[in-house]
Amino acid sequence: MKKDINLWPYGILALIMAVVIGGFFSVRLALENPVQESTYFMEHYQGVEDNAYKLEKQKDAFDKNFEINYSVSKFKIGKNTLGLKIYDKIKKKFIDNADIDMLLTRYETNTLNKKLKPKKVQNHTYIFEDLDIQKLGRWKILTTTKIDKYRGFNSHEINATRK
Repeated sequence: MKKDINLWPYGILALIMAVVIGGFFSVRLALENPVQESTYFMEHYQGVEDNAYKLEKQKDAFDKNFEINYSVSKFKIGKNTLGLKIYDKIKKKFIDNADIDMLLTRYETNTLNKKLKPKKVQNHTYIFEDLDIQKLGRWKILTTTKIDKYRGFNSHEINATRK
């Protein structure tokens, strides 16, 4: 007479082992790729959270009155120069007296962040020089602009290529 073998205890044991191994790899992957704090408003998340409505109202008022244009559509590996023009939609003229803070950043990490200030204003263009780009791919330019009582936030994506 043959004895029937019960396989269900082995199945339960295999399932428990698979969950433990999957949990281990999930934790390991999460530690290798930490969450990056958003830098859109160039403030810590606590300040953004506390003033979200106010910041959005400021951005809307700025966007209603001003337009921001960037002079380049891509970066090359190495030294780059970036120009930024601000146009007043109401007065129909370019702005030369804005206070601009710029952050050059990557999507996946904040370790390559570069804070920038314009070196000069030439032909109604704010010039940001010596942007040293050493990594291919997508870069994000975040700009905080203050003009009189207005404060605007802008995000622009630029791709870095070899040529």
